[in-house]
Amino acid sequence: MTKPKKIINDPADAVEEFLRGLLYQYPNRLVKLANHHVVLKSNITDSNQVHLLSGGGSGHEPSHAGWI
Repeated sequence: MTKPKKIINDPADAVEEFLRGLLYQYPNRLVKLANHHVVLKSNITDSNQVHLLSGGGSGHEPSHAGWI
């Protein structure tokens, strides 16, 4: 038996599968923006503050950051 080289099922589905897992892990905290690969906090308690979002990949997935 050969060792697997990757822990993803299909590279074309990697982002969608990751987001599904993230939403599964935090069902009461996060929601997915419809038709986009964007995850949002389900409730922002203080709208008077600017929040920083930072995320990243593992070298192959795009890294992203932005203001909320």
